[in-house]
Amino acid sequence: MSSITVDTPADAVAPRPRWRRVLGNTTFQVLIAAVAAAVFGIAAPGAAAGMQPIANAFIDLIQMLIAPIVFLVTVTGIVATGGMKAVGRIAGRALLYFEVVTTLGMLLGLLAVNLLHPGSGVSAPKHASGEIGSYVKGADANNSFTSFLADVVPDNAVGAFVTGHIIQVLIFAVLFAVALLRLPDSVSQPIVAGCGKLSEVFFRMIRMIMLLAPVGTFGAVAATVGKYGPETLTALMKLVAVSTLALLVFVVVVLGSVAWLAGFSLWRLIFTLRKELLVVLGTSSSEAVLPQLMERLEQAGCRRSVVGLVVPTGFSFNLDGVAVVVPICVVFIAQVYGVPLGFGNQLGLFLAFLVLSKGTAGISGSAFITLANTVAATALVPIAGLALVLSVDRFLSLVRALTNVLGNAVATVVVARWEPGGLDPEPALAALGYRPKTVQGV
Repeated sequence: MSSITVDTPADAVAPRPRWRRVLGNTTFQVLIAAVAAAVFGIAAPGAAAGMQPIANAFIDLIQMLIAPIVFLVTVTGIVATGGMKAVGRIAGRALLYFEVVTTLGMLLGLLAVNLLHPGSGVSAPKHASGEIGSYVKGADANNSFTSFLADVVPDNAVGAFVTGHIIQVLIFAVLFAVALLRLPDSVSQPIVAGCGKLSEVFFRMIRMIMLLAPVGTFGAVAATVGKYGPETLTALMKLVAVSTLALLVFVVVVLGSVAWLAGFSLWRLIFTLRKELLVVLGTSSSEAVLPQLMERLEQAGCRRSVVGLVVPTGFSFNLDGVAVVVPICVVFIAQVYGVPLGFGNQLGLFLAFLVLSKGTAGISGSAFITLANTVAATALVPIAGLALVLSVDRFLSLVRALTNVLGNAVATVVVARWEPGGLDPEPALAALGYRPKTVQGV
């Protein structure tokens, strides 16, 4: 009796069971880690409060790779465009977009805080310091706009990478790319090819680090719940609630309208960035997803030259969440202390923010530094009121970071939409629901 043996192809792999695919999904893991951390924070607040170093280590791993990735993506993108004319056009359109949208964000924040009065009924902090240095080391006279301009150009190329100063790295990358364009192909092409290969290595490293996202999320959420506890839903949380509501309106109305005018779906973009947004939700840090955001936007059809210029610049100049929340916080302090702020005062606040927000671009913790500088520069409200905001800044940073990341993603797609050939229709249709024929002239 003979038997028949059927050979199975070597590359035929049985699909994994659905439950294993779910358990292996990073999004699911981050959600589970956040829930577990919240339970741990309530059950053992003392131990949970010491978990912050775990979150910091995860963010540091990401930040370690931000500068080289920005450099490599910018260089290869600019070389692909073929010259400075396209670079100047992309940068000019991006900066124009940033100023318009952040202005709308600040006006919305002022409207929300004047209508809802979150500071009413909140007691002023007792024995709070009136010295601005008591709240943040970076808030001082050296963070002026002129100081920022003087600090834009790096005096040491290696130092820009060591300190992680994104704007300085961007300037160096642009100069490096322009120099490559002026060299013979025999010299420039191997370097460009090498930069392309190196970027693949760094993005692979990012994917490896992202496997630790649930661990980083657990540390951040546990530390927050352990330190503040569920009882933080007190009078001060009115500030968080008003800020969250204003940011939600900003996302739905402002960013939603911009996306519609540009011919793509904001909700599809949010779905495409769901993993990155969940990491931001867990860590309260927008920088934790900067490299992944650049890669995801490229996959969604945005040309590398646009991504390489708009995303890093946006993380310093297009802080939509900060633009909405900072004016809310200043007027909130005024309401707590009973300081009346008329139209002229709030106009001065508006102008001060436009300048000082640029002065703190690229500084770690720039949102609170911008708030502190604005309070000190305008002298409209007591500096001691910063103690109130600082006590809930962890919660504010979460909603700010989410808005910043989403705002920069929208900005990148819009600038790519403006740029000839900047948006590949096929992947943009799949990822963003892009409709190139329905909206013209945007």
